[in-house]
Amino acid sequence: MDRRQFLAGFGVGAAALSTSAVTRALAALPIGVLAPAAEPIDAAAHAVNRLTYGVTPDLYMQMRRTSAEAFIAQQLGPFAIDDSAVEARLNPWKDILSQTGGALFAEYEDMRGQVGAALIGGVAARALYSQRQLYERMVYFFSNHFHISIEKGPTLFLKVDDDRETIRPNAMTTFRQILGASAKSPAMLVYLDNAQSRRRAPNENYARELLELHTLGVNGGYGEEDVKEVARAFTGWSVRGPREGGDTFSYFFRRTFHDDGAKTILGMTLPAGGGESDGDRVLDLLAAHPSTARFVGEKLARRFVSDDPPEALVSRLADAFLASGGDVTTLLRTLFAAPEFWGAPPKLKQPLEAVISILRALAFDLDKPRQFVRGLHALLEAMGQVPFAWPAPNGYPDVAGHWRDGLINRWNTALLASVGGMPGGQATPTRLLLLLEENAVPLETDAVLDFLGRYLLGRPLTSDEHAIVIDFARNAGTPTETQIVLGLALLLASPAFQYR
Repeated sequence: MDRRQFLAGFGVGAAALSTSAVTRALAALPIGVLAPAAEPIDAAAHAVNRLTYGVTPDLYMQMRRTSAEAFIAQQLGPFAIDDSAVEARLNPWKDILSQTGGALFAEYEDMRGQVGAALIGGVAARALYSQRQLYERMVYFFSNHFHISIEKGPTLFLKVDDDRETIRPNAMTTFRQILGASAKSPAMLVYLDNAQSRRRAPNENYARELLELHTLGVNGGYGEEDVKEVARAFTGWSVRGPREGGDTFSYFFRRTFHDDGAKTILGMTLPAGGGESDGDRVLDLLAAHPSTARFVGEKLARRFVSDDPPEALVSRLADAFLASGGDVTTLLRTLFAAPEFWGAPPKLKQPLEAVISILRALAFDLDKPRQFVRGLHALLEAMGQVPFAWPAPNGYPDVAGHWRDGLINRWNTALLASVGGMPGGQATPTRLLLLLEENAVPLETDAVLDFLGRYLLGRPLTSDEHAIVIDFARNAGTPTETQIVLGLALLLASPAFQYR
């Protein structure tokens, strides 16, 4: 097979292939074959799997030239990384993503779909193309930690503000800083009904979720009286109405709504007359609390290590949180230096991660933004993970048990993306060909698929895996380029690739 034939294989078209062949092949696998833990992966692949949305040809070659430790150090300083190229990818949605929530509500109230498409497009483009991959991971982490569903009233428009002004600037700062930004986020104030909370009838929704989901955790040592007192402390934290001057839906403290009496929260007394500072003092207390340190440390360990994080690791992260004042970079540095991180078991990718990792592996070129977002939305909706659409304030679950269903959609994505059937773009076979040439891989079915197995899984294929993939590819018939594309699709759809 020559270069021209290899490139032609990626143009066979979705109509020429059926997902049923891949589905039958996967269903027929013996239990344990292509399992995620078949062989340990190398350190570089492990770092890529945990810190990024997946390997790309360029990232694979970068990791050949540097160590996992050097890559982690680079990712811990995201703003020293040139990420200007991703800005061009955001151009189709930039007009919407740069506006305030109030302006969007006024202009797009009857065109919610356009705003939702811009939010999804922005998330996907950054996950696909940003060089600041760990930073984007932390943006996702805190977006889910301080979850706001875009399905409630104007929160769709306000989430654009929240993403740009609250989450993204603070994702690698301190927990107190992002906690404070979230507390004054118009999207959060509207979503959890604090915007209407007043002294004669304090609304407890934000207070309850602040304690249970944002800081202390459900077993963090607070009681119902603390919830009531926290709700009193945040009365008056609201948003501007259209006739109050300034930007509609911007943060606004309504002094006449505030309960200015004394309050006692977790043993701390707030004297009467504190005004707006009552809320800030509550945030100071919660951000420095040992229960918060443990709760946040455990969630980080669950995100980057395992569904059931080791107790010793959680304790060290809690200690690092308290010693550093909740510095996010310190927490991540502690996490990535831990033996539990390097010895972590495979973790099932969430649907968004799975789709993005397939596209990154294929050097996907997003060239029709509208079609891409429409197709991605339909796919993620079928898989149960449209960004920001989880209906409850606890955010999408971060455990495999919630995501094991719906593998057929992952298989379909792997096949469609491999053969040019993914809406809004296509794989870049020239970049994959260059990757093969850079690694001196002969353009033969066995050699190419063995290399692609290492590229995708971070380890050599086992003898069983090799036999299954090669047999499947050869049974697809000729020509060789079709065998390679189908073998690649099988690898992308394999159980092993569904884990990171």
